[in-house]
Amino acid sequence: MNNYDFKNLLLIKKLEEENKNKTFLRFLIINKYRFLLSIIILFFIFFIYNTFFSKVKINTNNDLLFQINNGETLLSVSNKLYENKIIKSSFAFKIYVKVFFNNSYLQTGIYSISKNDSLVSIANKIMTADFAIPPIKITIPEGSNIYKITNIIADSFNKKENKDLLIDNFDTEIILNKLKDLEGYLFPDTYLFLPNTKINSIISSMTDNFFFSIKNFFEKNNKELRIYSLDMTGFNINDYFDIKNKEIFLNKRLTIINSIGTTTTKLKDIIIMASYLEGEANNEEDMRKVAGVLWTRLKLNYPLQIDAATSTYKEKGFTKTPINNPGMIAIRSAINPINTGSIYYITGNDGITYYAKDYKTHLDNINKYLRNNR
Repeated sequence: MNNYDFKNLLLIKKLEEENKNKTFLRFLIINKYRFLLSIIILFFIFFIYNTFFSKVKINTNNDLLFQINNGETLLSVSNKLYENKIIKSSFAFKIYVKVFFNNSYLQTGIYSISKNDSLVSIANKIMTADFAIPPIKITIPEGSNIYKITNIIADSFNKKENKDLLIDNFDTEIILNKLKDLEGYLFPDTYLFLPNTKINSIISSMTDNFFFSIKNFFEKNNKELRIYSLDMTGFNINDYFDIKNKEIFLNKRLTIINSIGTTTTKLKDIIIMASYLEGEANNEEDMRKVAGVLWTRLKLNYPLQIDAATSTYKEKGFTKTPINNPGMIAIRSAINPINTGSIYYITGNDGITYYAKDYKTHLDNINKYLRNNR
């Protein structure tokens, strides 16, 4: 091959290389959007895997115990997981829960997190209540007094399976001593507590629940139930509830207009009246009717004569404290009574409440529904 042919061969190869490069560049230019989309898809797949499915990093050889307390929200739990560097994104955790679960209710309990877990598996554990240590469930029925509540708490925490996990003394005398001034203000409800919860925290949960339940009730229902301030200028919720300190101004007076007429009373007396209704009636209608009788007797300056509060047979007016812990139905009934015109009532041996407008009819009811049916 002469020099001329060799130069031509090199030129041809160079042209071929340039054409290849131009062809590739032309391909990229023509398909730039597809190429860009492919890059985005690959990045998105990597992001999804890395965020949702990559294994968590925990600084221990053993499983990590993660605790969710009463009242914690999806936002607070997701932030706590992120701040403790267990998950890579609190936002991703919230999105996953909202997309794959019908609600964002998180159940109190202690959950186990291992090195093989991912954001998805942790979320699944929490949302399906897959506990490492299950919570203690306490149900306080409406109308329970502090003695009954004491026994419920003590019996629930002192079970054999909880003994090694307790950090407080759940002796009945200790619990009762802490509850002695709170009769009427421990809200009846179902609560979930961890075995390592202290008694004071349990009490705070019940009193906080009482505060917010009563506050929300008055805030939402004051117009419907015709509840006013003492001077009838409306009802300012902040005058009766200190939200910052979670305090109810129990001795502050208000005005209620209902079937009994216009009544001025204290918030405390409404709670006391509701506690009477819990002990004196079996259903909402009778609670409202009994409330009508009791408010009428107060207006007439008669003794209330509550069987569960024997002092009311001799002394007029309310007892100094509630006699139990009323629920919302009783509290509403105390504010919204039914006036039957009666000033007496009894609950017969058949469980039915009988009302009377005069003493003679009242005696007849006693003879007919109490004495003769034993």
